[in-house]
Amino acid sequence: MGVYITAAGERHHAHPECAHITGPQNTARTMGWTVHPVEEVTLAEAKARGKERPCPTCGGTS
Repeated sequence: MGVYITAAGERHHAHPECAHITGPQNTARTMGWTVHPVEEVTLAEAKARGKERPCPTCGGTS
């Protein structure tokens, strides 16, 4: 089982539909900014990319 990240995010997530992912993506779409896709990666890969902390909403994985 993987975790979910985006290029611009600072944390990893347990669910790709977490509000801390979809909210900023919706804002970016509205503003005409770049929308970073959600990637499923291993926890080790997320940590290697600097997303060590789990999301406070969906929990991520410690």
